[in-house]
Amino acid sequence: MQMDPLKPSVLGWKRLAQRLIPARAREHLQELRGLSPVERRAYLGNMFRRLAGAPKPIPPALDQGGTVLFVCYGNIIRSALAAACTQRYCAEAGIAFAAVRSAGVGARAGREADSRAVAAGRSLGVDLTAHRAQALTRALVDEASVIYVMDRLNEAQLLARFPDAGPKLHRLGALAAAVDGDVIADPYVLDANAVAAVAVRIDRAVRALVEEIARRSRSGIASA
Repeated sequence: MQMDPLKPSVLGWKRLAQRLIPARAREHLQELRGLSPVERRAYLGNMFRRLAGAPKPIPPALDQGGTVLFVCYGNIIRSALAAACTQRYCAEAGIAFAAVRSAGVGARAGREADSRAVAAGRSLGVDLTAHRAQALTRALVDEASVIYVMDRLNEAQLLARFPDAGPKLHRLGALAAAVDGDVIADPYVLDANAVAAVAVRIDRAVRALVEEIARRSRSGIASA
C-alpha cells in the first residue's frame, strides 16, 4: 500500500519535534511523563520558582552547625558519596555539622552501597563499605537544616511528599555546575566510568560547601 505523501509518518513527526523543541525542554517532558500528578505539580511549581530567582546554594542555616541531609533516589550512590565526602572534608577543615545524613526517595532500607560507588569513593579517600541505605522520612526532613538533592526528579518526589520542605531544598550540583547545569544525574544504569565521574563532581561540590562554611567560620561572617 502506497503512503499518502502529504501525511507525515510517526517517525517524521518525531524528527520534526526534535528539531523544533529544544533538548532541555524534551528532557523536562520525558521526566514529567514518569511522575505522578502530585509529583508533576511539584516539579512544575519548583521549576517556575527557580525561574523567578534561584536560592543561594549555601544557606546561612549551615553556619550555625546545622544538620545537612543529602537525598537521591536509592541512597546507594550519589547521596551516600555526598555524605561520606562531606564528613571527610569537615574532619580535615576542623568544622562540624550537628549531623550529616543521607537518604533516598525510593530507597530500600538496608541495601549496601553500589560496588561502583564503593570503588569511586575509595579513590576519593572515603569508605562506603559500612553504608546502608535508608528511605527518606518525615523525621529526617524535619531534622535537616538544609536538604541537598541531586536532580529534578528527586526534588519533585520529595516536595510531593513533604511540600513544607521547600525552603530547605537546594541542588548540590549548583556547587559544581557542569554542562547539565545544577543536575547531578543518576548514573545507576551506566558504567563504572560514569559513576566515577559523578563521584568526582559530588566530591567537588561538597568540598566547595565545606570550604565556604570554614571560610565563614574563620572570618566570623555568615551569609545574609
